[in-house]
Amino acid sequence: MTPCAELFTPPDLLEANEDWKANCGPSALAAVLGVPLRQVRAAFPSFPAKPWTTPTSMAASFAAQGVRHRVQQGMPPGDVHGVAFVQLRGTWDSAPERAQCRHTHWVGIRRTGGALAVYDCNAGAAGGWLPADAWKAQVLAGLLARHGGASGKWAVRVVLEVLR
Repeated sequence: MTPCAELFTPPDLLEANEDWKANCGPSALAAVLGVPLRQVRAAFPSFPAKPWTTPTSMAASFAAQGVRHRVQQGMPPGDVHGVAFVQLRGTWDSAPERAQCRHTHWVGIRRTGGALAVYDCNAGAAGGWLPADAWKAQVLAGLLARHGGASGKWAVRVVLEVLR
């Protein structure tokens, strides 16, 4: 793996996962904001009873952290720093949207000057940032393989971009 060392990786992912089932949504937000997961815990009040994050609840988590953001459908052009809601494609594509959400994943993203880095809680032993091509080959491929009925395709549904 070729990590993107200059970007923040939350050091407490494994502990937060054990304590309150922190997963891809909270970890992507923490990585993008450059803070440990313990600092975003209050922004995910449904965890651990309901350990999933919808685009609406992610927007509420941004607001709870006092972070200005913009919601965009799909992957925006140009430089971007935020979180992306990735839809894995497969036999569920014609199912209602709620059923399709069982096959989604949150990642942190940062694109500057055309180079895209992706934060994924599944990268390495405890999450990390990778160049986009390495993420696709090393992490996304594994996620797709674990979803029975996956077509091997995916799409970015929504990006919540941090506004500075």
